[in-house]
Formats: sequence, structure tokens, C-alpha cells
Amino acid sequence: MRVCMKNSIICVVFLFLTTAVIYASNAYVGLTYGYDYAPQPRLISPAKEVVDLTGKDDLEFIWSPHEGRPVSRRYYDFRLYKGREMLESTLIFKERVGPHIHKLSLGSGLFEDSEVYTWSLRQVYYTSGKSLRSSCSFMVIKKSE
Repeated sequence: MRVCMKNSIICVVFLFLTTAVIYASNAYVGLTYGYDYAPQPRLISPAKEVVDLTGKDDLEFIWSPHEGRPVSRRYYDFRLYKGREMLESTLIFKERVGPHIHKLSLGSGLFEDSEVYTWSLRQVYYTSGKSLRSSCSFMVIKKSE
């Protein structure tokens, strides 16, 4: 009986401490970033200066699915711009990508040789709005065969 009582007390103390740590962590995030905080997505590829599309049918854009809260994510807002400026006048492609998808392929015919492109991505949540945009620029090389 004593062992059972001792184990029960240990469980109660453990649950209390776990709850306190979780509450403190959430309070820290809330105070630091605000409760509506939506982290920027992390872009993985293309993330280098030059992308060689010679002989390729498409270009795959990949980002990390681990940033933020996947359960409450509504969608990703993907945009592609011609040039380095992200303006409505330079926007050449945009799409809402499902919350559990972390890559998008675009046909290589969309890209011109020696041109610079910028892709941007933000997360949109049901409750906490939109993240800031992550963006990356790259130059396309398409050698004639």
C-alpha cells in the first residue's frame, strides 16, 4: 500500500511539474513573439545563386515542413517573381499550397536563360494570421544543346 501511495505522489508531482514547464514555455513564446506569432518558413531549394536547368523539364522548390504548427496551418502562399523585386508587376506565378505539402515543381519553360528570379513563401494559419515572407533569389542557366 505504501509503494502504491508513493508512486501516486510521484505521478502527481511529475504531472504538476510537466504542466508548469509547458505553461511557462507557452507564456515565454507569447510574451516574446505575441500569441499570434507565425514563424517564417525555411526555404531549402533552390537556395543557391545559380540554378542550371539545361536539359531539365522542371524546377523543384522545397521548404521545411517543420517550421510552425502543422495542425493549425491553413496553407502556404507561394510566389515567384521575375527579378529581385517582389512587386505585383514582377509576379509571374502564385499558388496556395496545401498545409502538408512542402514542395512544388514548375516547368522549366517558365524560366529564361540568364534571368534572375525570386521565390517567396509564407505560412497562413487559421487562428494566428500570416507569417512574414521568406524569400530567395537565383539566376537560371539554360545552355542551348
